[in-house]
Amino acid sequence: MTRNVHPRMGLVISVALLAALAGARAQAQDEARQAQGEAQPAPSDAEKAQEELDRTPEDCVLLNRVSRQVAANDRQVVFFMKGGKHFLNVLDTSCPALTAGASRFIFVYRTGSQKITRLCDYDGFTVEKQTSRVGCALGQFIPITAEEAAALTGKPADAPAASSSGNSGASSGDNRN
Repeated sequence: MTRNVHPRMGLVISVALLAALAGARAQAQDEARQAQGEAQPAPSDAEKAQEELDRTPEDCVLLNRVSRQVAANDRQVVFFMKGGKHFLNVLDTSCPALTAGASRFIFVYRTGSQKITRLCDYDGFTVEKQTSRVGCALGQFIPITAEEAAALTGKPADAPAASSSGNSGASSGDNRN
């Protein structure tokens, strides 16, 4: 019997793992403090932000709100948004041209419009200066904290914005922010 798993299942698993890891870490720290007889410290701002964050995935983000994007690995891209929001995009499949730290992408929009204002989970991209023309498909945008974004990319959440390229069909445009 063959069992098919929907590509979005990886997205759900990633969100669950992020939340479980954060909760397990906090619980282990609390248990260690209790075992040593220490008083429970007040939760840090990062812990509060993580607990309060609505992790409901979004299908699209406004392209003019994207400050920069950085690849965490060959399956994950972190989108740093203007206004302090951050999204993790878990790609539907592995993208061989994508390496950790890559930040220049040429977006390919399925709508074909030259005036795209949204980047959605049905769109894709290629990595600028890659030798092959194999595209990578985006997944849903999962809200994450600034600390998680920094941990995934190795870059601080408030680093200066890098430019990114956009592509709609055959033409290419620059969407510097």
